[in-house]
Amino acid sequence: MASIKDAFEETLQDEHALAMYIIFAIPLFFCTKFLLEPDKTNQFLLTALLTAVLYMGFTLKCTSNVRSTKNVVLPSFNIFPLLWNGLKGIIVLAPLIIIAYTLEYYIAGWLSNLITNPVTLSIFVAITTGLCNSIVYTGYILYARRFKATDVYNIKTISTYCVDILISVIFMKIQMAIVNLIVLTPILYFIWIFFGLPHPLATFYCCTVIVFNLAIMGHYMAQIDYETIKERDSI
Repeated sequence: MASIKDAFEETLQDEHALAMYIIFAIPLFFCTKFLLEPDKTNQFLLTALLTAVLYMGFTLKCTSNVRSTKNVVLPSFNIFPLLWNGLKGIIVLAPLIIIAYTLEYYIAGWLSNLITNPVTLSIFVAITTGLCNSIVYTGYILYARRFKATDVYNIKTISTYCVDILISVIFMKIQMAIVNLIVLTPILYFIWIFFGLPHPLATFYCCTVIVFNLAIMGHYMAQIDYETIKERDSI
């Protein structure tokens, strides 16, 4: 079973891991700073776009490194390959995301006309949302293997494994919530005692933890791929 403990430990064991998390948190910190300043809307939009592309490439590379059984989890400090891989990943996955969430929208509308009980409707809508999300998660995993666009649209693989992958992702999110609680609480409490909240130091620390989360997610998604798809394909 995929292990959040392995993901947590191995993403910290890379050489210069802490330095990478701090450096890669800088763009997100500036996004937050520009977001809170009304006259910096243009700067926010540009920074947010570049940051999203960079983080997509960062997470994909973490997944690829682990899936390829390399000795490192994290990418290099060279941001240009990450920007390129992130841009390609967004372009390749965008049609799948559009299809999945369009499907979710129409199914949710159909269900709202069919089911009158609000509790029952909420349950079925939540199931629909989860299944549509699972299509995106599976597409991401398939793309991170070899960075080939054709892998993303392997309908047979997506339909076979998307539910199992969804269950694994739900467990990942629960475990990551616990990890974040443990990682964030003591440091933010320390900052609150000495500097008060909100404070730029607290904001930057949260940005660093978000980058750390991306590395853990990338690692965990590789584990899901290996255990859910590869092992079952080999049976």
